[in-house]
Amino acid sequence: MQLDPKFFLPQPTPAALIAQFRSSPARQAVTAYLRKAVPSLDIAETSIPQTSYSLYRQFSRSGERDGYENPYFEKRAMLTRAVVELILGDESRTDLVQDLLWSICEETSWVLPAHEDRGPGFEDPDKPGVWQGGTNTTLTREPDFIDLFAAETGASLAETLYFLEDRLAPEVVQRVRDEVERRIFQPYLAYGRKFWWHRGDLNWNAVCNGAVGLAFMRLERDPHRLAEAMTIILDGLNAYVETGFEADGGSLEGIGYWNYGLLYYVTLAELLNERTGREIDLLAAPRLREIAHYPLAIALAPGKYFNFADAADEDMLQPGIIQHLAQRTGVDDLAGLIIPYDTKVWRGFFASKLAIVLRDLAWWDGEIHPFPAAAREDAYLPACALIKLNGRTPQGQPVILAAKAGTNSGHHYHLDIGHFILGVDGENLLCDPGRGLYSQSYFREGRFENIFANSFGHSVPRIGGHLQMPGPKFGQGSLEHGQIVSQGQSGSKKSVVMDIQAVYGLPRLSLARRKLELDEHTGEVSLEDSFEFTGSPLEIEEAFVTWCPVAVDGPAAWITGQSSELCLTILEPGNAAFVANLLTDECRANQREQTLTRLSTRLPLDAQRFILRITVHSIPKI
Repeated sequence: MQLDPKFFLPQPTPAALIAQFRSSPARQAVTAYLRKAVPSLDIAETSIPQTSYSLYRQFSRSGERDGYENPYFEKRAMLTRAVVELILGDESRTDLVQDLLWSICEETSWVLPAHEDRGPGFEDPDKPGVWQGGTNTTLTREPDFIDLFAAETGASLAETLYFLEDRLAPEVVQRVRDEVERRIFQPYLAYGRKFWWHRGDLNWNAVCNGAVGLAFMRLERDPHRLAEAMTIILDGLNAYVETGFEADGGSLEGIGYWNYGLLYYVTLAELLNERTGREIDLLAAPRLREIAHYPLAIALAPGKYFNFADAADEDMLQPGIIQHLAQRTGVDDLAGLIIPYDTKVWRGFFASKLAIVLRDLAWWDGEIHPFPAAAREDAYLPACALIKLNGRTPQGQPVILAAKAGTNSGHHYHLDIGHFILGVDGENLLCDPGRGLYSQSYFREGRFENIFANSFGHSVPRIGGHLQMPGPKFGQGSLEHGQIVSQGQSGSKKSVVMDIQAVYGLPRLSLARRKLELDEHTGEVSLEDSFEFTGSPLEIEEAFVTWCPVAVDGPAAWITGQSSELCLTILEPGNAAFVANLLTDECRANQREQTLTRLSTRLPLDAQRFILRITVHSIPKI
């Protein structure tokens, strides 16, 4: 549907919002965070980070991303802090804001090198374009693509002009307008529907369409052009809500990308709601309520989530966006997942998102609410094939068992079908190790040579020497599914049964089934893996991964955390024994500070069943 240019109300002046920012109950928390995340502004002679040609080409030469991306994001984080402080009354920041705006406008490209050559006609988001050299490159031709961070840059510059235009030099304002026009508006109007992400089922859709939409809403003066752009944007965002989440509202990209995609979706949705006189209210859709429930289903403790794929087990949801989404959808418990800014999981990367930090000032009450009871309940997401079961030790320590089935494909996926984590008192003693180092090879066919992405680094069996099989994305295998066959409760025992046979791609393997059971009164867990073969059996290696210290003694192993210890005992087969291997080199190669331990046991060739008992023991406080 083509929007009518008359649909949009005039842009309101920023005075009311500026007053709201200055009196925000979140002001102290936001400014303290920015000072911590962007300390370079406190230096007497502040220097603006430079993004050179050689740094840009580092990715194509070596696959490394940080050399270019670190100064790129630091510069935008500096802009965020300087703009916020100027809005809040620090007039000394004016020249710095102008210098940062000018420096960003001087950049040859706003598209990251990891995302170049993915413009019109590019179809596969999981096979990045390869720089071929020559003269017709992202750095020489007129902009014809918008990636996540070009879109975010356009949004940040548009917000800066909206709130501060009257305090900036006219030539700086005009330069910013010209660059947003050239790098964002013209490419989007020309190619928007042809960009691979436009109607994609992933966070790129919402971030790019949402941030581009925000820039148009702030800067576009022609109502016909605005209507044209917003028609394209809404087409994309509608597809995001329809296809970017599973039928149960969950995201197979994990909590971090759930949060990231919604940052700009919610921001633009509310601005669109205001500018259309409540005629277009994206947040009123019932689907948004289902989506808002998802973090509660996978939350384990404050700031900790059931992580899978490229998600981290510790993450922070953006306070302003989350509180606003909770209010608009009626999922009030969602606000209880907000954690303080000054936590180790709050990365400075998010300081580069000016529009989102401003929503923290506008929408967050600055309060940290109690962790919600709804997040402590059992949860089952059938479309995502995720389950979370809760119990307690006799001493009252909360125990959480979470498991997944799912497919061997998707955005950011890992080969982790049948994998599970076991957490006690907020600490994952059996863990998911999270993502590998983002590099060129990690998003190509070499992805599953990385133990953080393949099944070697997860708590799943290796069968006949084979790991789980990559699917069509990042691999050459067929799309296969693991299934949650059943789940339920009998007495104090909560259980889930998963069929994981298909993802091994082994013709002789006719059955591979895992049953996990949690006693809600003791926290004890039992695991039973069953295998059947056509013809001669294949060797089975069971494995479990942890960041915690491990000790082994034959069929028993102990995993020691901060407040509790797991005792793993092999009950069947009777002659199996554990071996613990430190994955030191793999962790260093992926820039992980901790060292992952892989606890494994090889079963006798005639064994077709493996039974493990896991008991929880509290560690006395000294």
